[in-house]
Amino acid sequence: MGNRILNKKGQGTLETATIFFMVMLLLGGIVKMWFWANNQIVKRQLEYNQTRVVAGTSVDGYAQVWPVYQPDELTEDVVLLSEGK
Repeated sequence: MGNRILNKKGQGTLETATIFFMVMLLLGGIVKMWFWANNQIVKRQLEYNQTRVVAGTSVDGYAQVWPVYQPDELTEDVVLLSEGK
């Protein structure tokens, strides 16, 4: 009878460790996507600031090239393998 209790406790420990590992992987992926999104905001803002028209500039001599900003793709490699920095 004592063997059965030890087996159940061992299985519970194994399941808990597995779930903990999976939750850590999920949180790591979420954090990576969060950093990716923040980097996209910075890149977009820098591109936008370079295309601003200076106050008092004549519209005749100004040519806007569109699209100003093209976002990077969020792929599995970026999230899982830390590539695409």
